[in-house]
Amino acid sequence: MNTKAQNLETALISGDLSVLTPQERVALYNKVCESTGLNPVTRPFDYIKLNGKLTLYCRKDATDQLRKIHGVSVATRTEVLGDAYFVYAIATDRSGRTDSDVGAVSIANMKGDALANAIMKAHTKAKRRVTLSICGLGFLDATELETIPGVVPC
Repeated sequence: MNTKAQNLETALISGDLSVLTPQERVALYNKVCESTGLNPVTRPFDYIKLNGKLTLYCRKDATDQLRKIHGVSVATRTEVLGDAYFVYAIATDRSGRTDSDVGAVSIANMKGDALANAIMKAHTKAKRRVTLSICGLGFLDATELETIPGVVPC
């Protein structure tokens, strides 16, 4: 097996894209965009270093495009439990299939703009998570990055 094929195999099996050359990463990025129907010009994905591995994660552009491509609508309901604000999202695609997920943030001791921003973040998190789930994509989304220790945006 040649080095290029070995690197691609390592990247796909281990999830570590750092073994690929920049040209190979661009080709893989474009292939992922092509396979999901996403426009690479809008930067739907970005790179992060997670547990020592370079990997892709979904940006807002990705989930916005996916909802349009797959005809996904999202309904939400909210709940406050203690110091946490929860948003429960239910997605329905054009075939009528449904999926659900949740986004939660701490709102302890928050008020004003900080509280408003936390509430918006929980809504965004829930909608993005359910969108990725109903579309069958197991990517991290950008709203989850700050809750994972050791993540380094690239």
